[in-house]
Amino acid sequence: MLFWILLILLLNGMISFAYSVINAGETTTLWAMLSVTYIFFLGLTQTGILFAAIMRMSKSSWGRHFSRLGEVLTLSFFPVAIITLLIIYFGGVDHLFYWASPASAHGNEGGHHLSPWLGKGPFLFRNLVAMALFYGMSFIYFRAGRIEENETPVSDALDKKLNVMSGFVMVFYVIANTEIAWDFGMMIIPHWESTIFPAYWWVGNLFAGSAFLYLISLYFMYKEQGKVIDKEHLDQFGKLLLSFALLWVYMFWSQHIVIWYSDLPYLTEPLFKIMKGNYTSLFVIMILASFIIPFFALIYRSIKLSVSALATVALIICLGIWINRYLMIIPVFTDGGAPLFATWTGISLILAGLSSTLLSIILFFRLYPNIKRVTSFRSDY
Repeated sequence: MLFWILLILLLNGMISFAYSVINAGETTTLWAMLSVTYIFFLGLTQTGILFAAIMRMSKSSWGRHFSRLGEVLTLSFFPVAIITLLIIYFGGVDHLFYWASPASAHGNEGGHHLSPWLGKGPFLFRNLVAMALFYGMSFIYFRAGRIEENETPVSDALDKKLNVMSGFVMVFYVIANTEIAWDFGMMIIPHWESTIFPAYWWVGNLFAGSAFLYLISLYFMYKEQGKVIDKEHLDQFGKLLLSFALLWVYMFWSQHIVIWYSDLPYLTEPLFKIMKGNYTSLFVIMILASFIIPFFALIYRSIKLSVSALATVALIICLGIWINRYLMIIPVFTDGGAPLFATWTGISLILAGLSSTLLSIILFFRLYPNIKRVTSFRSDY
């Protein structure tokens, strides 16, 4: 039943978007909404294996408990990531990126001053190469982890090999997500720049991705397997999310304070646009959901030890980071008078993104039926 519901939601999102693009006079905001959905779920899924790599490098036994599901979350989404990128490239580039049509009404005067980096060909090439490196390394790491599952005890050589691989996973994650941060965050705004923006982007992905990993673990690791989640795992996961909440607000502050005290209009205007007018309420909700609510909830151990309470906080975190991604893209193309997320197409795209993520995991487990949902770890950890 779950499989068919997800499939219907996915098809509804695809049909709704295609119908809207075909019949709308101006489609820029539709492509912007698709981009919001794409970068949000791409960030959630790519964080899965980063979580696993971090837990291995830090020798965290409780974290390794969720690592295999994190690896599956990343690898299963690979086809969706590539297909959606190609759809945006072939249909949406001219609508989303000012540099794609430099002779148009963007004030570029033929684009003579634009860098060669800003081109349709380089856009596709650098993103495909970055994704190939990241997903290729992730699959190699996953295969080595499958060998580890069947090796008892785990040899020092294999353990060292996996530690080295986890480092490469982190490097390629940074490269791939820096490309996404540049293309879909900075380079949709003419001449806007921020040196800390990619790091701000990674932290947001890691924050929401960890929360999402906890949410899907409640089904794929516990309900489906007939197990009960351990209190220690709940407590540790709650502490992790609390730490990420503090890290996120630090990166948010660092991103904004530098631009604020520089007081250069071409830098401050795009940043402050998301805080004013029709976007004020969304900005306030983002701050509440991304920091204030998680922080004041997770300082209480009773919240961390409750499966449902922690799930509620995790869901709020995902909502906050989704709004954050929405505010990164949508204000560039519209004043927010008509909220795009509240339209049928907007809702359909969000649900299609979620359904494609969950369907990918289900199909991956069918492709690899012998995967152990709970990762084993060395006893000396």
